[in-house]
Amino acid sequence: MEKHILLSIIIPLYNCEKYIAQCLDSIIAQRLDKAVYEVIVIDDGSKDNGYTIVSEYAKNHDNIHVVKQENQGVACARNNAIEKASGDYITFVDADDMLVEGSLCDMLKIAIDNKADIVKGTHVEVPQEAEYKDYQKKDAKDASVECMSGEDAIIKVTKLKEGYCWGYLLSRKLIVENKLTFPPKVSFMEDWAFITQAILLCKTFFNTNILYYLYRHNDTSCVANMSTEKLLLGCQSINIVAKVAKHTNGATKRKLIDNVCTNINIVLWYTIHYNRIFFNRKAITDSLIRLLNIVESKYIPNNLKPFKFFPRLYILFRHLLASKKY
Repeated sequence: MEKHILLSIIIPLYNCEKYIAQCLDSIIAQRLDKAVYEVIVIDDGSKDNGYTIVSEYAKNHDNIHVVKQENQGVACARNNAIEKASGDYITFVDADDMLVEGSLCDMLKIAIDNKADIVKGTHVEVPQEAEYKDYQKKDAKDASVECMSGEDAIIKVTKLKEGYCWGYLLSRKLIVENKLTFPPKVSFMEDWAFITQAILLCKTFFNTNILYYLYRHNDTSCVANMSTEKLLLGCQSINIVAKVAKHTNGATKRKLIDNVCTNINIVLWYTIHYNRIFFNRKAITDSLIRLLNIVESKYIPNNLKPFKFFPRLYILFRHLLASKKY
């Protein structure tokens, strides 16, 4: 009898040999029957030993699959994995992060019992040397579960600083039927654009307090690698959500546009404070103005209005006043 896969766990891998074993160990420790889930690791052209480590796991676990591709970026890695996935649900895990032991069983049960489009757990930021065994989930009987529409979830649950694609179980049918993809080649805000669209499209969003995801935060990663090109690609993600917001109303529109404008401010901050970006600012300035032109004037916050009308002068003035530059 052919196996029925309930869950596909997608892991993009790039130069993460230090943590990938812990990531996989935390998944194996979920106490799920390996016949009902698969792990799809997409090695995005790593230059370290990560692919070899995962390949060893794959030899011992026939539900772990590793695919090697030329470097295309995290968005393409996730998109390629979605195409290969066969589970009823999909969850994304970053290679340096972990899952709380046993939490996936509870998340999956909620999803299956309720035929949910999306189930969201909670996460905690952990130290660099943390191990999944250091963290315990709440007893399942103490878990709170609230069902709502996707629009209500955008308003009540989502937070801009948590605009990640991980921490959720998403219906593969929802993703496939709506042809949802991560914006190709984009590695800044790409997960925010994806998860925002997915939540808006879902009919049944289950918000839980299950501690599910352990996020290993790296303060230097985004800062060290920020560039003009990365910011321009990030503007593509902002553009996706700005256009989606045009087709919403009321509090949902307000929340989406607030997030759009907050991300515009983030791009502006990098442009103003990073010399290597400031001296190549024209393309970013033009992109941000195009984004603001999508937003109805009444929704533009006061701090962005001077930029909209005097963009080049605004950036130059703010750059001169900036107390710290990089």
